[in-house]
Amino acid sequence: MNNSTKEILDKKIINRIMNRAIEINDSCKEHCREFRIMKSKKHKNTFILRWLTIDASDVGRLFQCYRYECFDVDGTPQYCSIHYSNQEEANEFFKGLEPLYAQEYAVDHKSK
Repeated sequence: MNNSTKEILDKKIINRIMNRAIEINDSCKEHCREFRIMKSKKHKNTFILRWLTIDASDVGRLFQCYRYECFDVDGTPQYCSIHYSNQEEANEFFKGLEPLYAQEYAVDHKSK
């Protein structure tokens, strides 16, 4: 999916956001993967990094969840997440996300 949408992200912006993804991954207690840079109609002038955490502490019962962090359009971290007040608002947010860049593991952008 790398850059398969209409909007192409500048390599510098990808590097800034994915460098933060490496920091997140290094401090992640769970397994973190499927890092995506996205944009949202609800959050203009903001890029959103979404990743999947997988808690395998109970192998019989894996727990997966998406995490989000916001960035300025130049790739500077805002060090905040996305919160919604109810399920309707959450669904609207999820449906409005548009992927701009994706990779399986945070460090992968260093090899490209």
